[in-house]
Amino acid sequence: MVSMLIAALLAAAPADPVAGRWEGSSLCQVRPSPCRDEHVVYHAAATGGGRYTVRMDKMVGGEEQEMGSLDAAYDAASGTLSAETRDRAGRPGQWVFKVAGGTMEGRLVIEGGQVYRLISVRRTP
Repeated sequence: MVSMLIAALLAAAPADPVAGRWEGSSLCQVRPSPCRDEHVVYHAAATGGGRYTVRMDKMVGGEEQEMGSLDAAYDAASGTLSAETRDRAGRPGQWVFKVAGGTMEGRLVIEGGQVYRLISVRRTP
């Protein structure tokens, strides 16, 4: 019985902890600002060597609308996915996500250490 349960759990677990479709919320932490709360869908694909491309979409009228993408690195030891981007003015932003099973919790921290967005997404089929 126990061995069947373990086998079922292993079969249900994705082989790659990051690759796949993730859906949830991205909430603004700086107001007023151009930032808006969004329902998001992220598509993560392995590019090799612990690196991933993450296409970041928002849902508008029931349709996915691409916002941009991240070239991210995954640290398996800490379960952390991270990337650096620059805004239109060239200021740096640091994206950091903690991947734990079927959830990914993260944040975008902008210049000066200010948390700009909080992200909470779940793996979806």
